[in-house]
Amino acid sequence: MRNVNQIRYGVCLVAAMIAATLSACSSSGSSGPKGSQGSSNAPATLDTQIEVDSSTQSSQRGLELRVLTVDDASNRVAKSLAPYESDLGMMDQDTRNRWRSWGLRLVVVPVNTLESLLESQDLTKATQTRWMGEFPQWRPIIRTAEFQNRSVRIQNQGSSSYQTFTGQPRLLARLWTTPVLTDTSLTAQLHLDLAVQITKPKKKINQWNAPKLPTALDDGPLVEELKISQLLDGSSALIIIGQDPSVNWVNTPDSEPEIETQNIQSQPGPSAPQARTLGEYMFSTPGTGYVAPGVRYISPKKVLIVLIPKSTGTYRLLGPIAPNQGTTP
Repeated sequence: MRNVNQIRYGVCLVAAMIAATLSACSSSGSSGPKGSQGSSNAPATLDTQIEVDSSTQSSQRGLELRVLTVDDASNRVAKSLAPYESDLGMMDQDTRNRWRSWGLRLVVVPVNTLESLLESQDLTKATQTRWMGEFPQWRPIIRTAEFQNRSVRIQNQGSSSYQTFTGQPRLLARLWTTPVLTDTSLTAQLHLDLAVQITKPKKKINQWNAPKLPTALDDGPLVEELKISQLLDGSSALIIIGQDPSVNWVNTPDSEPEIETQNIQSQPGPSAPQARTLGEYMFSTPGTGYVAPGVRYISPKKVLIVLIPKSTGTYRLLGPIAPNQGTTP
């Protein structure tokens, strides 16, 4: 009887081992519903990604800033920039007109003629040059003298309005690389945001308030009409100068460019000087004009803000990433 029980126990143990083996093969094999992850017939999952070409370093993309202070006697700056005024590049005319009404003239200059143009200017101090790279957060790039209840003129289509400002005007910018699809490729271009800010004296921080990461926008309000977004492809530079909106640059093909001033006064005879525009206050000085004998003459001057984009390199599209394949026994 004892032998019979031993035989039965042995048979049950062998049967349990066989069942466990069959269960393991069933769970790890390639059988299952058609299209499951473990099946060799499963469709590939599309996961297209954009990647910057690894052969292009980040230092090759960004913004170079140059600041030139030049002598503007006989309207030298306007005459040298007049041939480029009709070239909009990637800028729309409404943006240019809006900035012009505040006395800020935006000029697009091809990079292949930029150096000769800048070399033709009569510098009154050394050129300031700074490589800024890419900076996606608002950042001040130019600041000017402080105002105290100063009235500035905004001129649009012959009519003038006035606003009073107190604070320090400065130019803000932010810039980053963005892909732009063309007919032939995916190119790397630069997205540039520009704004003008009037900074206010910084308030004392309450030590009991929760700590806050400061930003450039905390320093004062932006002039809403002077916020723009622009795409730059590296083929052209952008020059910003202060210029009276009533001054027209007339580029004549067969002679030297002329400067015309619109007459917006309806009354005959001489009139009092108008308030200057924000752009003129920021980036130009009128000089002394005509002076009596023995009085020192000071020529008018202009500051040229030159923004040179660098957007070398291309983007490429990566193909679909194959899903992980299951294992088979």
